[in-house]
Amino acid sequence: MKELWLDTAWWPLAELGAALDALAGRSGSAGSDDDPVGPGRPPADSRLVHEWLVWAGERAGVEVLPVETDLAALGRFLEDGGPAIILQDYAGESGFLALQGSARGKLKLLGRDGRTVRVRQHEVSGLLSRVHAERVRPEAERIVAAAGVHLRRAEAVCSAMVAHRISGETLGGIFLLRLPASASFAKQLRQAGLLRRLVHIVALFALLYAAEIWGWQLIGGATLGGRIDWGWLAAWVLLLVSLLPTRLLAGWFEASFALDVGRLMKGRLLAGALALPLDKVKRSGVGQLIGEVMEAQALEGMALAGGFAVLVGALELGFATWVLGLGAAPGPHVLLLGLFATLAVTLGLLLHRAMKGWTGKRLGMTNYLIEAMVGHRTRLAQERAGRRDAAEDGQLAGYYTSSQQMDAIAVRLGSGLAMAWQLCALLALGLALAVPGAVSPARLAISLGGMMLAQRALGGIGNGLSSLSRAGFAWRQIAPTFLAGRRPSEAGAIDPAARNGQAGRSTVIEARGLRFAHDDRSERVLDNVSLAIARGDRILIEGPSGGGKSTLASVLTGLRRADAGLLLLDGLDRPTVGDDWHRHVSAAPQFHENHILAGTLAFNLLMGRCWPPSPTDLADAEALCEELGLGELLRRMPGGINQRVGETGWQLSHGERSRIFLARALLQRSDVTILDESFAALDPATMERCLATALKRSETLVVIAHP
Repeated sequence: MKELWLDTAWWPLAELGAALDALAGRSGSAGSDDDPVGPGRPPADSRLVHEWLVWAGERAGVEVLPVETDLAALGRFLEDGGPAIILQDYAGESGFLALQGSARGKLKLLGRDGRTVRVRQHEVSGLLSRVHAERVRPEAERIVAAAGVHLRRAEAVCSAMVAHRISGETLGGIFLLRLPASASFAKQLRQAGLLRRLVHIVALFALLYAAEIWGWQLIGGATLGGRIDWGWLAAWVLLLVSLLPTRLLAGWFEASFALDVGRLMKGRLLAGALALPLDKVKRSGVGQLIGEVMEAQALEGMALAGGFAVLVGALELGFATWVLGLGAAPGPHVLLLGLFATLAVTLGLLLHRAMKGWTGKRLGMTNYLIEAMVGHRTRLAQERAGRRDAAEDGQLAGYYTSSQQMDAIAVRLGSGLAMAWQLCALLALGLALAVPGAVSPARLAISLGGMMLAQRALGGIGNGLSSLSRAGFAWRQIAPTFLAGRRPSEAGAIDPAARNGQAGRSTVIEARGLRFAHDDRSERVLDNVSLAIARGDRILIEGPSGGGKSTLASVLTGLRRADAGLLLLDGLDRPTVGDDWHRHVSAAPQFHENHILAGTLAFNLLMGRCWPPSPTDLADAEALCEELGLGELLRRMPGGINQRVGETGWQLSHGERSRIFLARALLQRSDVTILDESFAALDPATMERCLATALKRSETLVVIAHP
């Protein structure tokens, strides 16, 4: 059956670049119009489209994420997954669909003419799953016919059987388009619709307080005017009940806003952590890094909670000023409210200063505690107990003093300020009542309502300022990491197909006059280093500790930037190659700088390949483990290559970890593989076996070792 909408919505593979630009622009994700992908020249082989799409997406200002989905969840995925590129052949030609999103129960596909084509979700799902369905349909039809199902129901029964049979199969060739974590944070907020949601939250809260005041005016006016009856009470109760859905909606908007802001913030912090210079990360202790993680969580919670509290308090303060202006003592009450608002800001500044000292003490204690936990064996064995206890007691005493000072101001800013307002406002009201007949009962009731509303506003503002002050110090701690995430990724000046055309050169890496010095040192680790690595070379680099061997490896792999000199990969420099450099030059860092991450053994082995892995990738990883002598380990583990390993999983020995690090580097299948002290923890027999495997599996190999 031919779908008529395909004539407009289906794109040939040759126009992938134009569709990518159009999707990025329509979704608000485009980074710049100055350097569009344009028509593009994607590879003819659809299996190589992923690599090209990643490069083209970076040029278009978007991140391209390859994903898979079960056919059972395909419909829901299509409704929520746009914008996306979905590879789909049509009439014997390779091509794709450009999914924009969904609206009103239909999918929005970008047509080749630039218009939006609206298609029912089940039609697109049926097209994408047709190959899977046609494979099992003959068997389903045979079973239905043998069961004697009535002709009017046979097709429905057969379709249900087919859908059930293929529900567990996966569909690939789907590429989601997302803003990268390094994009402008304001742009990420805007693209996620959070700025619009913030306006909705403010409008809903304003509506709630206006309706609340109107409700009290309704019942209060009727009571004071002697018109109260069941009709007035029913109207008041009906108004209060009608506000309940609005309150729930405002709460839902606030919670979802906080959740999405937190998601974007965590993505930016992760991008920043990965972009930090290696030397800065190495200089930071474990306690300091964990402290930054804690501060990030505090910033997310305190900033949003404090921001909403101050926002709501400001709205309440505005309504309270208006209400008090209609009450029994408008002048004194409005003047007092202004003075107390100023006092709240002053106390907020004092709290901010007190919190500065408290935060420093707290972070110092966190750093000390984590470092003490990591090195607890050394401290128990070698440190004198008296010295250890004295250091801890001194930190606790300083923290206790800072906490007392901060809490005293916080109490004044919170409940103390609101109570003082209530007393002063009552005194001003009493002076107004001293004149007989000067105040009507209605104005007296209005003043009392305004006083309570102002008390609630001052309490909310005080608590909000306290949270914002805490968030401000948290921001100072994590700002370097957050701002480091703004560094744009290097897409490269030429596409992968053109870069791969350079692969025939005999010289893979060429370095001329490389110089490098660490940020905190004046002497150079590398000084006028020049070398050439040809394709197929087997190179051994030896030297004493501290001689710059590992630094040279990090420069060659692109993890560090040389201060001066020229470094070329297949005749192209780093800005031209971009982030693709890491895929062509890989390394196994030294043991103390390498890690087994929480996850399966397969995840740790295949980090340098696409995830989830294909059966071929898993088979290749298992074969390499056998070659490295890890076959017995795989057979011992209940889950085999899918067994969880690391600190929270299967515990690995020192030698097993070394071989997994080696396997991880070899499985990347890079043009150049650099092994930094990878054989130091192995016995002679195992080392010989692993070296033979590395020589066989590497196209070009560089081994760093001590003499």
